[in-house]
Amino acid sequence: MCESTAYLITKDGEKKVMENVVNMKPENGKVYLTGLLGDQKIVEGKIEEIKLIEHKILISQE
Repeated sequence: MCESTAYLITKDGEKKVMENVVNMKPENGKVYLTGLLGDQKIVEGKIEEIKLIEHKILISQE
């Protein structure tokens, strides 16, 4: 499957925010994440990097 896990980049490393992300939309300094089962999370920050092979979405807060 094509789901990814979203991580927030912190000073201590990567903190898992959400698993099984199937959709994301950056808008106005926030990243809107939607999971496989329709669950949603909003994270303040910007998409720093997407690692497709590793199924990772890295989000940094400014």
